[in-house]
Amino acid sequence: MQQTTQLLRGNYQYDRNAYIAAGEPMIFHCHHYNVYLQAVIEDTSSYLNVYPMLSDSAQEIVYTQFSNFFKENQDLSVEDKKYICQDYFSFCGFGIIDLTNLTKEGGKVIAPFEHYGIGWKTKFGLREKNKKGVAFFAAGYIAGATEAIFDLPLGTLCTEQKECISQGDTKSSFEVFFRKNNTEDENHTDLVASPQEGKYQTYQLKQPSNTTIDYEGIRQALTNMDLQGDSQTGLIDAFGVLLTRMYANYYCLISYKLLRLFEDEMGKDGLPLAAELLTEAGHVCAYNTFGGVMQSTEWNAMIKPMIEKKHDWVHGITAVVNAFGWGFWEIEELKPNQKLKMKIVSGYEPNNYLAHFDSHTDLPISFLASGGIAGIMNLVYNTSLTEDFITLDENEYKKMIQKTSLFQAQKYICRVKEHSQFDQITVSSIAS
Repeated sequence: MQQTTQLLRGNYQYDRNAYIAAGEPMIFHCHHYNVYLQAVIEDTSSYLNVYPMLSDSAQEIVYTQFSNFFKENQDLSVEDKKYICQDYFSFCGFGIIDLTNLTKEGGKVIAPFEHYGIGWKTKFGLREKNKKGVAFFAAGYIAGATEAIFDLPLGTLCTEQKECISQGDTKSSFEVFFRKNNTEDENHTDLVASPQEGKYQTYQLKQPSNTTIDYEGIRQALTNMDLQGDSQTGLIDAFGVLLTRMYANYYCLISYKLLRLFEDEMGKDGLPLAAELLTEAGHVCAYNTFGGVMQSTEWNAMIKPMIEKKHDWVHGITAVVNAFGWGFWEIEELKPNQKLKMKIVSGYEPNNYLAHFDSHTDLPISFLASGGIAGIMNLVYNTSLTEDFITLDENEYKKMIQKTSLFQAQKYICRVKEHSQFDQITVSSIAS
């Protein structure tokens, strides 16, 4: 069994800067981005029906991954399959789930630790009891895994959260049951298999000549780190944040389905608002994730000794990104305190969009990348992080974004929109 679970954990593919596990691209993101992106989506729930897609998207991906894996490993019993799905949930930092009592008709699932519930409470405090629980991803994971375990068609089951750690409950719990059909459930949408790796590209990591940062050395060191869920909690506590090995396609699906909901409700005029919300989530991710990395013991031990000039901080965090599974990030131009032009090859956002959606868009869709690149420059040049330790809280963030020297994406070539071979995003100060 141990050998089988190891097969599912996948490998880092250096030719496309991606972790691939049973066909699914997995990427590192932390609780700040996970819960903030979900909060941004939930804020639109008063006029958009967003809740079903949060769990349905996870169900589509998890079902595809496990059903394919189980077809390739046909000697597994039902109990073996349950163990594998539980183990992978914990390995990825999602927490701990107990699938023991599930049957092909469903059943109850207990999660004594769950990433979104704990992450939400850590970032936002206790959630009101009159709201839904926040573990939509876990709910979809459980439904998709159960369908794969019992070889049921995708969309047969759904999951309802009954208790949530974010609301002060001692555990999160879920009820799995048969999904109603279209005529009985207005929230039902047809579930579609995951695009898996999508339209990925191959490339070779390049070492810039104008920095002392060792890109390949950092990538090798980070991709060989043993980053997996703790045996007691199933959580990954690293770089000062709660990390997850999250499905790249999950972020893409919930983001791009949100775009479709905005367009259906408001027409194309609603798309810029959706893009602004999703890009801000990427900026918040950079502030917390990159900021946490740049103040971590791992950074101080591995990367800070390489830094000679301030612009090396930008190169250092870019080198780290190249071990996150996000594709290749390559600095084409860096003017300290003025401009950063980043080339992105095989970015996980266009990889998904080009494979999963049947139409091109006039809107650039690399929201995480756009916000993240601006966030790098804002951390380095609009905070004192490179000189002193700072507390990365809401007050510090508000001070940063109120500066006239704030960096934002000013020029944006998108692989989807322009039919380009790569994304090219240029951020500069809004005052320039």
